[in-house]
Amino acid sequence: MLRTPRLLPVIAALSAAVALNVSVSSTVTLREDESRRGLVRLDGRALRDDGGVLNPLGATLFWLAWGYKFDRPRLEANLAALADAGVDYVRALGDVGPGSGWADREVNPGWPDYADVIAGATDLAYDRFGLRVQWTIFGGTEHLRTAEARAALVDRMAAIARPRPHKIIAIEIANEGWKNGFEGASGVAELRALGQRLAGATDVLVAPSAPPGGDRALCDLYGGSSADVMTVHYARDRAGPGGGWGPVARPAAPAPSCVRPLPAAVVNNEPVGPGSSNAEERDPLRLALAYVTTFAAGNAAYVLHAAPGVRGGGEGDRALGRAANFRDVPEFDAIGRAMTSAKRYTPAGLANWKPMAGGSAAPLAGVDDAVKRGDLVAGVFATEGQQLFGVLLGLRRDVPLRATAPLAIELIDPVTGAVLMRATVGAGHTIDVRPRPRDGGDGLVLRATRQ
Repeated sequence: MLRTPRLLPVIAALSAAVALNVSVSSTVTLREDESRRGLVRLDGRALRDDGGVLNPLGATLFWLAWGYKFDRPRLEANLAALADAGVDYVRALGDVGPGSGWADREVNPGWPDYADVIAGATDLAYDRFGLRVQWTIFGGTEHLRTAEARAALVDRMAAIARPRPHKIIAIEIANEGWKNGFEGASGVAELRALGQRLAGATDVLVAPSAPPGGDRALCDLYGGSSADVMTVHYARDRAGPGGGWGPVARPAAPAPSCVRPLPAAVVNNEPVGPGSSNAEERDPLRLALAYVTTFAAGNAAYVLHAAPGVRGGGEGDRALGRAANFRDVPEFDAIGRAMTSAKRYTPAGLANWKPMAGGSAAPLAGVDDAVKRGDLVAGVFATEGQQLFGVLLGLRRDVPLRATAPLAIELIDPVTGAVLMRATVGAGHTIDVRPRPRDGGDGLVLRATRQ
């Protein structure tokens, strides 16, 4: 049992006629972790493998290839830390440096053993630690100055992937190509062409790159392309009334309307995290909710973007005071526990549920009004049959919610997965959701079933 009930969010009937059947539990029914078997493929807006539909948790590990070649014991320690934290795959660079702070973490396609390094790193991550790899081929183009040379590297990566497609969750052509060697309209055209080239040479899912902000850039890069998935870098800034909750809610922004169709599946590829550049987030509660919100908003995967995953202690990161190893991040173990819990209570294939903006059309009405009043930063929900699942982000004051149908409701602690409250209410009855005292506002997971 929880030992501090005064800190729990309380569900209280506003109508005296409502009888709430309330119980408190320290656990919830958990799904078994996905078995990472077989080729990763599309399933609507979600991803699946032979073990079923996935809610993949990734982590940035740009220095995977460098670590495999030059510092394998430390690489293995970091892969173990990520696996222990519930991570399913790592995102790594296939070509980067030596400029922009990468001189001592360079990954060079000119290495005589380059193919062995990329293949070996992929095999090590999957065979030893159960981690797939999302290869991002180009972190820059310093080594390969011509379009022909870049196309040749894409062909080499396809050849490396062909014997081991089940070990690779996706291949991205470039990391933020618009500023890393694929600038302007000609860069967009080359990214699209390389994506099509790769898609024709491998069964692995393909994405060109994450475009700069703005609907037009996304439509230009992905509209009508051969891409299987879109990699999106949602803004990390805390500008606006949502503060630190703004980046958590950002995946729920409406998708752009493009003349040419976009891929259905979206990867939240480089969100705010512990030690990420420009802005950072170290709170396990907000990070767990960022993971859950990603899928409730219809996205296919979430990447934990943490400082040690960038250069892993390289000179460019030491100058910024970044930790070299994941376990050097003071909050890492707590974040890992929170992410593991979130993976267990988040419904499999949540990305394919019907997203609902706010609460105006949901079985619980009143979320939109709470946001307008400033009592709540955002509510992100999705429905499937009789089920409602979603998040309440940035609770500042009590939020009254009115049931539009008979419901069995659970409020879940995002960090531990504990069911904080259960209640059964009739249609038309109003309940209050009260936040726990917490700097910057509270956040909760809400699950409901029509009765």
